[in-house]
Amino acid sequence: MNRFFVITNEARDKDCEKAVMITEYLRSAGATCDYVSIERDSEPDSAPIQRIREIPDDTQAVLVLGGDGTFIQSAGILAPKQIPMIGVNLGHLGYLAEIEKEKITPALERLLNNDFTITNRMMLSGTPVIDGKSRGGLYAVNDIVAKTSDSGVGKFCIEVNGTYLTTISADGIIVATPTGSTAYNMSAGGPIVEPGSSMIVLTPICPLDIVSRSVVLSAADTVVIKMLKPSGRQTGIGIYFDGRSDHTLSSDDELVIKKAEASISLIRLSKESFLEVLSRKMNTRT
Repeated sequence: MNRFFVITNEARDKDCEKAVMITEYLRSAGATCDYVSIERDSEPDSAPIQRIREIPDDTQAVLVLGGDGTFIQSAGILAPKQIPMIGVNLGHLGYLAEIEKEKITPALERLLNNDFTITNRMMLSGTPVIDGKSRGGLYAVNDIVAKTSDSGVGKFCIEVNGTYLTTISADGIIVATPTGSTAYNMSAGGPIVEPGSSMIVLTPICPLDIVSRSVVLSAADTVVIKMLKPSGRQTGIGIYFDGRSDHTLSSDDELVIKKAEASISLIRLSKESFLEVLSRKMNTRT
């Protein structure tokens, strides 16, 4: 492996110190490498994001410096290119990060010597249908969330493969990938799922129903969430792709969610199992 690119979170990598160090190290080893610095919520049409979209297709690895948020943001942008990615943890828990900041140099040596494995993770594709018109699909690595944009409660009708499943009154609905099961889904009481598996997890956010459970579906299923008018005043429903707000839905608008055709390729250096990593992360004291 000798063609690299580095994406760094400017808030966590002061003056791009780590990105510059990695770039210079790889270049000194005869590899090609460049870097770009981004903000956690950079606008889609900003120069740094456009630079990421223009990364050469023959790039063999993208190193993402920051926390899980930076990694997820970068993965969503790079999904169509299918370039293997690896995270360098400059954050806190870093479930998606493979490299700790104290071990960057030996990790780079392993990449240069092709001493790694690659695993694939599924993504979700979500398409808002507003006033009967499709507004285009967007990718999500962790989750797609429909939730009320104020203090009101929303009413959500859920269909799976054209079959009515249930109607839930809640603050929102989380539709998560296995990778995203340890994120918002877990905080809302949803199940933790082995990240290399292929399934879709539905979890309500603060439901009013006394009995309300998460539902685990096949990755082949198509989920449609229809926004119903709640009792009382109208409540707008915000749609969030990995935490980014992209659309607001009203009564009778829909959100169609299914497994994305694209996936993300993760470079793995560790031989730790998912359960070993999960145990270590969950027992970390910050």
